[in-house]
Amino acid sequence: MSHQCEHEHDHHHDSPPPATNNAQSLFSFVNTPNVQCLNTNSHGSSDSAACFIKSRDDQYDVSKYLESDADCQMILHIPFTCICRIFSLVLRTSRSSSGTTSPKTIKIFKNFSKNIDFDTLEDSKPQHEVEHPRDVGIDLDGAPRTEITDTDDSSFVEHHLPRHLFQNAHSLTLFMQSAWEDDEDITRCFYLEMRGESAGQKRGNNAVPLLTVYESAPNPVDHQKLENEQQGSSLGM
Repeated sequence: MSHQCEHEHDHHHDSPPPATNNAQSLFSFVNTPNVQCLNTNSHGSSDSAACFIKSRDDQYDVSKYLESDADCQMILHIPFTCICRIFSLVLRTSRSSSGTTSPKTIKIFKNFSKNIDFDTLEDSKPQHEVEHPRDVGIDLDGAPRTEITDTDDSSFVEHHLPRHLFQNAHSLTLFMQSAWEDDEDITRCFYLEMRGESAGQKRGNNAVPLLTVYESAPNPVDHQKLENEQQGSSLGM
């Protein structure tokens, strides 16, 4: 990606953020059926998540996208199937044109446990906040394109996150709060890629980590005691 935002304030480190790469995509760890999108309309697919969480093979596809409904704001809540460490976000959004605007302020929450709605997020402090660059993205001229792909790499923006704040993440919530132009205009999200790594702990559908306890060194004495107890129980029945 040719456009990177490295000006986000991370007082924990003064040095530039480490570079990321395509192999660090967390696409395979997204719990797609449980992705939530608020104040959005999906285009090109009935599945809202598929409109913006795309594989690397589909990163240039502009026939599918998510757009805000009543105004510029939208909420994207993305759970993972395992615990993750998140390094950066790669976004491809709309540019300003007739009726559309570029998002400006994006608040980023890790493991948000309260009600996911606009009032709650407005009043909550995020782990991080970024300013998306003005007028960088895709311009559909107010209407869907007939082209299926757009290979302009300069329309992608990578936002590096403070890594010490985004460890042990089982979900990520993005609140696109304001826009560069009129807040009543709509914003569009064509692509969102999260980069990082899995910590290896699998999660179930109820969002509770699934932990397996292994016996590091089986003790034959313990197994003999268990067999004797089972035999004694059988005799007493």
